[in-house]
Amino acid sequence: APGRTPRVPVSYGRQRRRESSSLSAAEHLERLARFVPGVAGYLDRERARETDKRVRVRLAEELTAVKGALERDKRALIDARDLTPLTALDGLASKLDRLGNTVEYAARGYRPVFDDVKLTRDRLDRLYTFDLGLFDEVTALAARAGAVHAALGDRGHLAEAVAAIDEALDRFGATFASRQ
Repeated sequence: APGRTPRVPVSYGRQRRRESSSLSAAEHLERLARFVPGVAGYLDRERARETDKRVRVRLAEELTAVKGALERDKRALIDARDLTPLTALDGLASKLDRLGNTVEYAARGYRPVFDDVKLTRDRLDRLYTFDLGLFDEVTALAARAGAVHAALGDRGHLAEAVAAIDEALDRFGATFASRQ
């Protein structure tokens, strides 16, 4: 419907994860390299720590970009003297800030990569699928931020869009926290 807020299905990240689970390790690494240029992968233990850090830094940059979009929306609301929605957007920006810091400065993850445990092809595939799923979730977050922007003139749709991105941020945080 015209003026309707674009919606990203809640299952977006899960669907992308299922699609990527059918890829080979080389295909996973190739797709991951599109998000994080120069990433070496996890197979070489010497470079695995660097890969882990690069992935986390890139995810944090993407979260910062989503926060930047919300900050621009906040400025637009201030310019229009529409201050009511600012509290909700401030809360989202704060949550994005905390998540970005959590992601960027998290302890190195993926214990099997850094331990003396042999990294099996299956474990490597799961690792790449997990990383790619995080990038898919960040892409969905950016789409939800776009929905917030599109709903700025409509309080009802804005409340829905804010609730949707807030829920997606919680899911992203829980997903990231589950990495080992």
